[in-house]
Amino acid sequence: MLTNRERLILLNLVADVGSTRLRKLLDTFETLERLFKATANEIQQVERIGPVAAERIATGCRNERALAQELARAKARGVTVVTLEDAEYPQQLKTIHDPPLVLYVQGTLTAEDTVSVAIVGTRRASFYGLRSAEQLGYDLALRGITVVSGLALGVDGAAHRGAVKAKGRTLAILGSGLDHLYPPAHQELAQEIAQHGALISEFPMATTPEPYHFPRRNRIISGLSLGVVVVEAAQRSGALITADFALEQGREVFAVPGPMEAITSQGTHQLLKQGARLVTSVEDILEELHVSGRVLPLRCSRSWAPPPGVDPPTARIISAAPAQLLEQEQRVFACVSEEQPRYIDVIAAESEVTVSEASVLLLQLELKHLVQQLPGKQFVRKPLHPPPQETPALAGEECDSAASARCRPVDRSRMAPTGLPEGLHQVGS
Repeated sequence: MLTNRERLILLNLVADVGSTRLRKLLDTFETLERLFKATANEIQQVERIGPVAAERIATGCRNERALAQELARAKARGVTVVTLEDAEYPQQLKTIHDPPLVLYVQGTLTAEDTVSVAIVGTRRASFYGLRSAEQLGYDLALRGITVVSGLALGVDGAAHRGAVKAKGRTLAILGSGLDHLYPPAHQELAQEIAQHGALISEFPMATTPEPYHFPRRNRIISGLSLGVVVVEAAQRSGALITADFALEQGREVFAVPGPMEAITSQGTHQLLKQGARLVTSVEDILEELHVSGRVLPLRCSRSWAPPPGVDPPTARIISAAPAQLLEQEQRVFACVSEEQPRYIDVIAAESEVTVSEASVLLLQLELKHLVQQLPGKQFVRKPLHPPPQETPALAGEECDSAASARCRPVDRSRMAPTGLPEGLHQVGS
């Protein structure tokens, strides 16, 4: 005799049987037990269920072999199967119009996840968008708030990475089964998320990623969250679908503003016009959600001080690096901007080294995860997140005059041409 929990897992293996259709079936059959005893002809009497769907449901309800195989596959991958019948099922998700019958969870779901915020946005994110998403993910996680996103390239991945760097919790909602993690480029990130939260999917283990799965999974992203933050989205972006679900579910919607000429600002700016809360820092989110009193405070060490004889900005660089920077590395690093990508010839000139020397030094800084190379031989600093026990001001402080003294401003109009087409020195968003 099957339990109701096993019946839900079996129904989830049948295509197109979600909670909405299940409610219609239960209106007719009253219990899962009676439904599983029904014939295809009886099931066909239910509103909007045709003969093909009825036959599929009736056959699926009797396929106990498929149930055994699915549970074995999940167990082999260390995946927990959570159904609407289980106490572990997230209570917030139960309140949405169409909650998934089953959640496949690789990792853990905890009571902390009731205070969650989703961060979503374009896959083709700019440096500004990636930086904003990672910083918000980091700041939220550092305050004890679970970060929810979709593991996609671009904004989603950056938000997850920020939460992982803060050693906080993050949940990744997939548009495929857990046997087919997507995108492949985020395999390593997915493993880290499973250790700091969970990978979650409503799709059976062997389900491949399909385009129509991703809009469907977006309702889970918003359903698990108190609010949804959109960071960069074009007018037809999937992130706007998540925002629509959030509104339907009574969740708050936030948007990060961007450059007015950028295509990926069109969607976020439209949300702002429609009443979304503008986000310039994590405080905007906390204030709107009224969770400031419930979150963990930033853990500060008042005793932290730079090593003797080292100025604060240099101390920040050294503390973030795997090993102490050499003098030339410090000089080049000081000439790389945190906000605006800079060309290698500009960095070389301002740090008073040759371009070839700058290339070697920048590579060394890349290997130390302090700078990032962008297309066109442009470089930016990677966000320097402080360890959770240090004062958060270190991560965002501006360079003082001691650091600025290392960079000698260059008049680009007097420099020799670099061979790049005219206009490429003006970096767009």
